[in-house]
Amino acid sequence: MLLAATVLPLEGSGAPAPEHVRGWFYGLIRELSPSLHDIQQLKPFTLSVLESDPPAIRITFMDERLHAASSPKLWSLVGQKLWLGSASYRVRAVLEQDHPWARLSSYPRLFHGEPEQDYPMRFATPTLFKRHGAHYPLPEPRLVFGSLLARFKAFAPVTTPASLPENIERLTLRYAHIRTHSIEHATRAVGFTGRTVYHLPNASEEEARWLTALWRFAFFAGVGAKTTLGFGQVKPYLSRPKPRVAKEDANGSGGEQDS
Repeated sequence: MLLAATVLPLEGSGAPAPEHVRGWFYGLIRELSPSLHDIQQLKPFTLSVLESDPPAIRITFMDERLHAASSPKLWSLVGQKLWLGSASYRVRAVLEQDHPWARLSSYPRLFHGEPEQDYPMRFATPTLFKRHGAHYPLPEPRLVFGSLLARFKAFAPVTTPASLPENIERLTLRYAHIRTHSIEHATRAVGFTGRTVYHLPNASEEEARWLTALWRFAFFAGVGAKTTLGFGQVKPYLSRPKPRVAKEDANGSGGEQDS
C-alpha cells in the first residue's frame, strides 16, 4: 500500500533530457519486470527531471512491489556514474524525505485527518490531456480529477464509491492562475502550468474525504498525459484565504504549505 516519491540529486553538466531518463528507467524495469515494461496503458510510476541546483531525477511509485524491486537498484547508484544519453552524472543521494518533491506515504494515509473542502493544486510542469484524439491544455475539474481517479482505480488496493465520478462532474473551478506552454516532443502540443483551486458545493463528509484523498494522491500520480516524460507534475497545497501566486517551477520553490 506504499506510495513513494524518490529524488536522485545529480552531479554533472546541466540537467539530463527527460527522454534519456525515461530510457534509463525503462531499461531498469525491463530487468525487473518485462511484463510491466510492455504495458501500453497507465504506468504505476512517473518520471521527471527537476531543473534545480543540483538537478535531480524524480521517480514516483504507485505500486509497492515496483518500489521494493527498484529500491536496491537505485540505492546502489549512490556515488556511481550514471549515463543518460551521451552525458554522465554522479548520483549524489537517494532521497525519500527532506526534499520538497520527495515523500513516503500510503493509500490509507491519503484518508487520514479532516477532509478538505477546497482542493488547491500547483501544476509545476506543463500538463495536458488527451481529448477526442488531440491534446487539450485546460485544467477542467473533470479532466484533472478524472485522471487521478483512473490511476487510483488502476493501482490502489481500495474500491472507489460508485458515486465518485458523479461527484467529480459536480466539482467547480474556484480559482485559476495558469499560463500555457508550447511543447515540442514527438508531436506538437500545448500544456499549462499554474495554480488552481477546486471545490465541491454542498459536499458531504464522505464525498469530501474521497476528493481529499484524490487531491493528495496527485503528488504521486501526476495528472494528465506523458507523466513518464515529466509532464503533469503536481503539488497539492493547503488552503489559504487567497492563494498566493509565485513563480511556477519544478524546484519546490513556490512557497506553498504541503498537504
